[in-house]
Amino acid sequence: MDQIALDTIGYSEAGEVELSGRSQGLSTVRVYLDNRAVADLDADDQGRWAGALNGVAPGIYTLRLDELDAGGDVLSRLETPFKREAPEVLNPPASETAPQGSALIRAVTVQKGDTLWAISRERYGDGVMYVRVFEANRDAIRDPDLIYPGQVFTIPE
Repeated sequence: MDQIALDTIGYSEAGEVELSGRSQGLSTVRVYLDNRAVADLDADDQGRWAGALNGVAPGIYTLRLDELDAGGDVLSRLETPFKREAPEVLNPPASETAPQGSALIRAVTVQKGDTLWAISRERYGDGVMYVRVFEANRDAIRDPDLIYPGQVFTIPE
């Protein structure tokens, strides 16, 4: 891996932003929102990294990821627009059978380069499960090979 990659932007059950991706092994990924450093995430020896960004207000940001070596030098950089969805957009309607206060947020905002296969592989561990995501979002997806940045998809259990 010679260039940092952002695989998913999603939301935790509590509604916090979650990121995951790939870089060179044992590097540090510094996360910026609108050129303000908000988190440092460590990559494992395989280059996989993941982490949460707490307290990000709804809005549109420039998300920047800098891959840093042990000395703090930038090895690679990635920038992409990022729309932080409001929790009320992400929360599914309350179910009469769900216990009070147990609403789970299961959504992902599509970023440039995302595919249903990659989203499914990240969420379920198997890309072939993309059919689940497709079926749950059929009203927003006409062709499973064509998804667009900014779309917000429900991720079923």
